[in-house]
Amino acid sequence: MLRQGIARFIWMGLGMLLLLQTGQAALPRAYAADEYDGLRSKWLISLAGEGNDPLDEDAALQIASITNTAQSNWSSLITASGRTSLWNDLSDWTVSSTITNSYKRIRSMAIAYATEGSALYGDAALGTAIVSSLDWMQANKYNASIAQYNNWWDWQIGAPQALTDIMVLMYAQLSSAQRSAYIQTIDAYVPNPTVRLNSSLHETGANRSDKAQVVIVRGILGKSSAKIAQGRDALSAIFLYVNSGDGFYRDGSFVQHTNIAYTGSYGRVLLAGLSKLLYVLENSTWSLTDPNVSNVYAWVRNSFQPLLYRGAIMDMVRGRAVARKEQQDHEMGRDITLSILRLSLSAPAGEKEYLQRLVRGVTQQDTSFSNYYAGLPLFEMMELKRLEGNPDIVPLAPGSSNHVFNKMARAVHIRPDFAFGVSMFSSRIGRYEAGNGENLRGWHTGEGMTYLYDADLTHYSDRYWLTVDPYRLPGTTVDPLVLTNGQGSGSTSTYNFVGGVSDGLNGVAGMRFTGLASGLTGRKSWFMLGDQIAALGSSITSTSGRPIETIVEGRKLAGGAGSQPLTVGGILQPMQSGWSAALSDTAWAHLETEASGIGVGYYFPGGADLTAGRETRTGAWSDINTGGGTEPISASYVSLAIPHGVNPSNASYSYILLPHRTAGEVAAYAGAPGIVILENSVDAQGVHDASQHLVAVNFWNNLSKTISVNGASYLSSNKQASVLVKESNDELSLTLSDPTQANTGSIQLELHQSATDVISADSRITVTQLTPTVKLTVQVSGAQGESLKVKLSK
Repeated sequence: MLRQGIARFIWMGLGMLLLLQTGQAALPRAYAADEYDGLRSKWLISLAGEGNDPLDEDAALQIASITNTAQSNWSSLITASGRTSLWNDLSDWTVSSTITNSYKRIRSMAIAYATEGSALYGDAALGTAIVSSLDWMQANKYNASIAQYNNWWDWQIGAPQALTDIMVLMYAQLSSAQRSAYIQTIDAYVPNPTVRLNSSLHETGANRSDKAQVVIVRGILGKSSAKIAQGRDALSAIFLYVNSGDGFYRDGSFVQHTNIAYTGSYGRVLLAGLSKLLYVLENSTWSLTDPNVSNVYAWVRNSFQPLLYRGAIMDMVRGRAVARKEQQDHEMGRDITLSILRLSLSAPAGEKEYLQRLVRGVTQQDTSFSNYYAGLPLFEMMELKRLEGNPDIVPLAPGSSNHVFNKMARAVHIRPDFAFGVSMFSSRIGRYEAGNGENLRGWHTGEGMTYLYDADLTHYSDRYWLTVDPYRLPGTTVDPLVLTNGQGSGSTSTYNFVGGVSDGLNGVAGMRFTGLASGLTGRKSWFMLGDQIAALGSSITSTSGRPIETIVEGRKLAGGAGSQPLTVGGILQPMQSGWSAALSDTAWAHLETEASGIGVGYYFPGGADLTAGRETRTGAWSDINTGGGTEPISASYVSLAIPHGVNPSNASYSYILLPHRTAGEVAAYAGAPGIVILENSVDAQGVHDASQHLVAVNFWNNLSKTISVNGASYLSSNKQASVLVKESNDELSLTLSDPTQANTGSIQLELHQSATDVISADSRITVTQLTPTVKLTVQVSGAQGESLKVKLSK
């Protein structure tokens, strides 16, 4: 009752302002006179909503926000004759973003003008100001006679997308001559959505989708069937899986800018654009009939869902977007969730239920927002409320899975209570990306950085990237060489053994690596088995004269320096910031990160010498983004590291992460570990999980190598490979891949056990012998790192 009362009060106040300012209660909506008008009306509703519930507090608050933003922009709008800009703070026309941002402010005003319930809805004076601003931009800053300068994106995507939206919102207030002039400008900069203007570069991924949107909406506005068809047909290339470069891969990877893992940024934008266009064109003359459009639904399952943990899209696939204060992981995860919701509106029946169940599951699990609806566009807000009020749509529950994205050098391991990710780089995938003044210190984020998501949902979105020590990221083995902002952006490795294998529940990842601007080299593996992750490093070598270390943990504390206990070998460590210590022969440690003593455990097989500490770190957004604020912001951290000394030669490390455990459970694990290390050498790294009957191995070299279990030969390979073997009472399953993606022949594997029959096998696998040992020939030429599986009867 209180929420409804507040909503009614806000709505009545807005209504009174509407009557006072405009003298009318409603702005008549244009009904469809032809199919183009129908599509335009659909796009208008997607921008400004329709039939907004006056008793819905969330809708009322969003309308108030839309109104306030528009009023602020209108109040600061320069209207004097002879003006040289529309706003004082947007007056530097040497940068093309001024064009885009000017149109975005006009767009905010136009949305308020077209939003039912806004105090500015249909306001004649506002309408005049909007149209006058459009005419000024057309006459002075964005027209067909102006040569493109600075950033092509503003001219061909940013400005025309905002302009076409404004034209839809203000359609009835524009003369045919004005529409024609604006359309002529759009055609000048985006004549063809498949090719970049003044360049031979063909557009891919999100850029192609964005430009297709410009052309389609321009076609709707100009009632041009040819332009709508041109934009629609440009989408077909996006639907295809790629084997190199930008786009979606069959293993779920998404790459943009040639070699950057970008599912959560450019992939997000692509999904958003496609979901809008599929919805608007549905059941029209220009409906997408390309059968490959079904791949979009597969992308949700295989590319987005595995990386969307409790509403956060993982930062390891967001590139330089992590440095944007207003685009942190949960905000962008919510954006992806809304795109999936929009996609469901036009999805075939067989996909609709899955998409809507996924949306309901994500919104239910993401408790990082005090109000999930706050700030949502009205169209998506109302659609989400309708969905969540539907008792027939059962939320998709969190499950267990493992995904190794070999084509973008990422791996993720998901269990109901945690998610683990690892970010790698190779001869094919870049170390990290900086650009446009963003992500200036992402130097080591692709060098094996590990991410652990748990009940602290805002761990990575709350101050993390501006306060974390960029030289000491979890999972990395680093040289403390001081680097310059943006150094090494997009750089690749000399090694191609980067990737791994997954059976869908468990996985292996491995990386040969080189340090940025240093001679540091080594081999790293992560064995993701059940609720344990074993991390192994070998052949760590450097001649830099600087101390090398492997960072086990560098975790931001949710409640301050002294809020989360660190226990080492059963002894509680000091809680004050500034504490540090060298801890010798450490068997286990535990850091409390959740309620009731639950946290993350660390087991060190055979004991390890560690350095540990607590510190308060201070940074500013401007440290990692030149456009960010300069306000100093602090956060507290606990760190654990394994020192390798100065100039190590063939050094090694091993530790096992145990998420979602109490200190007592970690102590018990240390007394009876579930994972045993089989080998950690220059030739192979392997582990055995007796409880799950799993053996997992990275074979590092093209030579015959045998791994033993309990002193007996168990698995042999003659080539570089990642292998998982799982046994049950009556079956053997073996999953393998070529992480190098460079083998043009075959891999010979021998499992030192006997079998009686082949239950199933990938077409690339030939079983050449069943007894006394199992021998396999695996053709991996052209397999692109795919996980290949054979199942045998024992």
